[in-house]
Amino acid sequence: MNPDHARFADWDSAYVLGALSPAERGEFEQHLETCELCRRSVAELAPMPGLLARLSPERAESLLGEPGAEPVPAPRDDLLDVVRLEDRRRRRRRARTWWIASAAAAVIAVVAIAVPLAVTRPQSVSESVAFEAVADLPLSATATLTQVAWGTRIELDCSYADAEASDAPPGGWPYALVVVGRDGERTDVSSWRASPGSSARLSAGAALDLDEIASLEIRAMGSGDVLMRSEFD
Repeated sequence: MNPDHARFADWDSAYVLGALSPAERGEFEQHLETCELCRRSVAELAPMPGLLARLSPERAESLLGEPGAEPVPAPRDDLLDVVRLEDRRRRRRRARTWWIASAAAAVIAVVAIAVPLAVTRPQSVSESVAFEAVADLPLSATATLTQVAWGTRIELDCSYADAEASDAPPGGWPYALVVVGRDGERTDVSSWRASPGSSARLSAGAALDLDEIASLEIRAMGSGDVLMRSEFD
């Protein structure tokens, strides 16, 4: 386990919801580069913004309270505390579910001894793709997409080859990974910074089944320009 994991263990929900300050976001993204546990947790929570974005204005207003009432924005620290509290509750629920599932799995294993392994083992559907450059820059990327219960898990490997670039901003260039559905809807699922000569491995998720994804895009944050694209048949 990463020695810094205890410090950042409750930051995943706040990161996904955009409730971290710029400094905290930078710290957490550096931690994600070396902590597999936090990367997995962020991948599990990544569909939340996309699901919230699908709420209709009427449904969102009903969740806020009285129709026509003025929403009162909570201070940033309050939001962060609420998110972290909910995250701790989620972890406790996950722990209880794990114990129940373990006991059930032991019973199922005894019953299923005579059943062929190929029939009882669920087969996950995965697809690996390479990105094609849309803009002229020394960036290369590949992604592996895996169908899961809540949608699609995405593992992205990205490298910036030019180790001698002199125009790099402090911390590197900010990029965003965008999922494009077959209905044309675009959803940002992850972001990172690429420095000259560096590589990054990201875990993200989309609340779409694998066959509902039309393409993946790597965009420059700020301008929104498409830099790389990978399309699906």
